[in-house]
Amino acid sequence: MFDIGLIRVLTSSDETLLNAHGALLEKAYPGLRVESRCIPDQPEGIHSPAMEAHAVPKIVELARTAFAHKDMIMVSCAEDPGVPQVRAALPGMPVIGAGEAAAALALKHSERIGIVGITDKAPKAYIRMFGAPLYDAQGERNADASDAGPCTLVANLRPHGVHSTLDLMDDEGHAACLASARALRDKGAGVIALGCTGMATIGIASAMERASGLPVVDPVLAMGAFACFEAAKRRL
Repeated sequence: MFDIGLIRVLTSSDETLLNAHGALLEKAYPGLRVESRCIPDQPEGIHSPAMEAHAVPKIVELARTAFAHKDMIMVSCAEDPGVPQVRAALPGMPVIGAGEAAAALALKHSERIGIVGITDKAPKAYIRMFGAPLYDAQGERNADASDAGPCTLVANLRPHGVHSTLDLMDDEGHAACLASARALRDKGAGVIALGCTGMATIGIASAMERASGLPVVDPVLAMGAFACFEAAKRRL
């Protein structure tokens, strides 16, 4: 078995919720074994720069104290908080963030990427790889963005009424995500990447695919694909 330490940035004492991403990974990739832990004092997870700044030291500390013996560490947040810092603290340890994994796998389907997330700004990995989105979170054209490159970030849309991962867990949040998926299709996206791992918790990717007709990349499953690559390297 390939042992993974998975860091949740949403604080919860609910064991089912805490282990939801690990259970998804183990079901999808039978060779993986996942232990999940959450950082303290983040009841709404991370959906602002201030929340991220508060969380990063706790992510690094959890990685160092609980997961240094694992085969790999995952940070289950599309903003990839603390990923560079954990890599620096644990040299040689494979570390992956949900955002960078989803961004990379989105290119398998299309060079025109759309994001449905919980913040008005696209996750850092997407900006780094694809530049500024053509449309802002409200769907307005971004005058500073260019459509001339080989890869295009079409838009990062925040569903109506969704401001944190908790807002995804009701019927209104679910319907708003589907509406955003259809909007990205209409704006010319060829693939949708989920910009919040809370969307993996509610298992909305397949419903978004049906609503939009586009492939949808689940960021938690995307991390698992990278874990399988690391496991294969180790076997060989």
